Amino acid sequence: MQNIGFVTVCHEDYLDDNVKMMAGKAVTSLAEKGIAVYTVKEPVLDVRGAEKAGTELVQNGVDGVILFLGSWIECPVAMSVVREVEHLPMCLWGFPMFMDNGALSSTGSYVAFAMFKGTMDRVRYKYKPVLGLPDDEGTVRGVFCFCKAAAAMQRLKRARIGLVGYTSMSIYPGTFDHVFLRAKIGPEVDQIDSYTIINTAESIPEDECREVIDYLRNTARIHKDVTENDLIKVSKLYLALKKAAEQRYLHGMNVKCQYEFSKEYKMVMCVPLSILAESGIVASCEGDMLNTVSMMILHFLSGQTVTYGDVMNHEDNVVKLSSCGFIPFSFGDESKREIRKFFPHPGFNGIQNSFVLKPGKVTVMRLVEDQCDYHFVYMTGEGLETELRQGYMPALDVKLDGDMKRFVTYFSGQHYAICYGDLSRELEELAAILGIEALKI
Repeated sequence: MQNIGFVTVCHEDYLDDNVKMMAGKAVTSLAEKGIAVYTVKEPVLDVRGAEKAGTELVQNGVDGVILFLGSWIECPVAMSVVREVEHLPMCLWGFPMFMDNGALSSTGSYVAFAMFKGTMDRVRYKYKPVLGLPDDEGTVRGVFCFCKAAAAMQRLKRARIGLVGYTSMSIYPGTFDHVFLRAKIGPEVDQIDSYTIINTAESIPEDECREVIDYLRNTARIHKDVTENDLIKVSKLYLALKKAAEQRYLHGMNVKCQYEFSKEYKMVMCVPLSILAESGIVASCEGDMLNTVSMMILHFLSGQTVTYGDVMNHEDNVVKLSSCGFIPFSFGDESKREIRKFFPHPGFNGIQNSFVLKPGKVTVMRLVEDQCDYHFVYMTGEGLETELRQGYMPALDVKLDGDMKRFVTYFSGQHYAICYGDLSRELEELAAILGIEALKI
């Protein structure tokens, strides 16, 4: 749930019923879209009131602040609010002239917006400028996306991701600068050794696995080649991951499956991670932390379970995204979900989820670490009816809204986070708040 602060700034000579009406409409329009708005009750008219309002917003733990220009203002009053909340995402909202009893009327908000926007730009504040009436759907949609992005940024700052092992198979794009990620994007990464998870799994009694096994049997069809021992082993691994997440206060986990689990322990982590993802913890594998953070970004912006896929192939403007065997159960058609032995390969052992993603509108994105900076690469498209890759692997063919050749030009790794719906505006807003580029394909 987003918790957004709302403060009306105006001038005592211009404060009238129209100012109050516009502010009330703005708050109501956001509340109707599900935004929890913390409103400073009284309009801010002077510097002392501004400082008090700014302090009140901070003390109430808001994710971001909407500075609503109800009328003409004096710059020192608005700036006094800004100085109290400048560490938070900010939105500057003004509105134009409007019809009042059949005549075009103004409170001076439009003029105040032009003046104070110039001020904010001059001192290089990062903020969301919005100029539109609070009953205009396009205007409200823009503010709504800002609110979602502001909340996502705050959650990213407080997020903790467990990294079991490190990057699989020396995947260079999966490597990251720990401190830089923490400072620039937000999440803390908690390193966990593979042995810790295996040792915990080995200590779990078999009778504690029954509930997990029942969940798997009720959620998917179990192929005849899957043994009871396979189900017990993946259940223990899931419970070990869950325990680590609870003990370390983790919001996400990434496991380096190959080679320690898949080859040496002889159980790939596809099924345990898929169960974990359905529990609300962002889950992925191969140690690609930038992919995990990408998934977390989509999760925080959408409130949905998310997944990912490797770019495997493309034909014309359709790209095939496919993981090895990880897919949250809710992404698949209930009648077609299946758990089976892993794709025959000498280096991989265990069981996997073997079903495809449901069709629908999707957003596909990746956070890219540059030299001393970051950017998003993202695209939208239509997920199509898809067959299993090579008869085993989860997959989704996506017909891109953008150009596939342009996507290839900006390949930044093989893993891309996937979420249902179009989150273009939310990603653009979050990139603006973080001060990084959002590159749309």
